[in-house]
Amino acid sequence: MVPDVAQALARLASRGLFTRDDDLVFPNAEGEHIDASALRRRYVRAVDEAGLRPLRFPDLRHTFGSLSINRASIVQVKAWMGHADIDTTMRYLHHKSRAGEARLLADAFAPPPTDPVKALDR
Repeated sequence: MVPDVAQALARLASRGLFTRDDDLVFPNAEGEHIDASALRRRYVRAVDEAGLRPLRFPDLRHTFGSLSINRASIVQVKAWMGHADIDTTMRYLHHKSRAGEARLLADAFAPPPTDPVKALDR
């Protein structure tokens, strides 16, 4: 879990209610699931208060996948997103940066160094 999320979740322990391991993270006043329309209203209000452009819930998930694919393997992103099939995760590959590919290929086809010290660097 990333540190910012872990810290935010840890702060929830100080709320006094609904702090057991099996309690919901974002419950309603009775500790049950929040009604979908109420959740949407809270979300829209939070987006407005943060000064963000309007985002749908699926946009958040897509952003996670698009950003994660540049830092992690497709297998890791598949697991994090809970995809059953790697083909589902592959839709995020078009967001993967290609900036280092030219150097990777140049290194792959470069002649081996003649200096034994440089050979150890490879």
